[in-house]
Amino acid sequence: MTNHQQFIVALADAIRARAPLPPFPAGVTMDEAYRMLPAAAARVCDSGTRGLKAGLTNPELQALFGLDEALIGLLYDWGECPNGVALPFREHARIECELAVVLSAEGAPVALAPAIEIVHLNFAAPEDFTPANLVMSSLGADSYICGSPIPWGELDQSVIRSTAIRLERDGELLQLANAGDSLNGPERAVDWCVNEARKRSLEIADGTTLLTGTCGDALPGLPGNYKADFGELGTLRFTIETPAG
Repeated sequence: MTNHQQFIVALADAIRARAPLPPFPAGVTMDEAYRMLPAAAARVCDSGTRGLKAGLTNPELQALFGLDEALIGLLYDWGECPNGVALPFREHARIECELAVVLSAEGAPVALAPAIEIVHLNFAAPEDFTPANLVMSSLGADSYICGSPIPWGELDQSVIRSTAIRLERDGELLQLANAGDSLNGPERAVDWCVNEARKRSLEIADGTTLLTGTCGDALPGLPGNYKADFGELGTLRFTIETPAG
């Protein structure tokens, strides 16, 4: 087993256990990271990946990393949770309001739904927090919640882009975001993500779920009862449990 293969095993084990990520190999390029991503994700999943996710979609964050475009990762088969789910508190978890697009095998958008993603990234060393290492870690993919999908053809995309997203915890407003915040809305997000997935040889199957990136900021996953109101797209609720002791 090569050093990279050994690392992929250790990385996948840490992701499954929500443990601190192992030290990353030095000098991995973005192309190499994308080549290792499917192998790492396959070891994390029992029965295959569930979909795609865009990450680092904020241009200001991209500039901090010396990037001029977003990153793409994979969703895990065990990550999808029902609306109303209760999730355990995890110290390094972050909450992201997103949109979920259902894709055909050809990469065409079929339906749109509101979504919440819980991202979990726990790098052991600050210097490991690099774009290539984010890709190998599938951008912190963990749990996600999708609402009821609405057929794509029934949506007015100009209205969707201006839709307000309200996130509350225990009745207190945490964030007011906009559905067009990430990649200028779901239409452009689909175009970019599908092209990037094909460029990186990432599979798009019929019914693939695509999370299009954070609308607003990623917020700490603190204990409480959450409500995310996506206007006409629907409402999502979830709880992050108070840790025992």
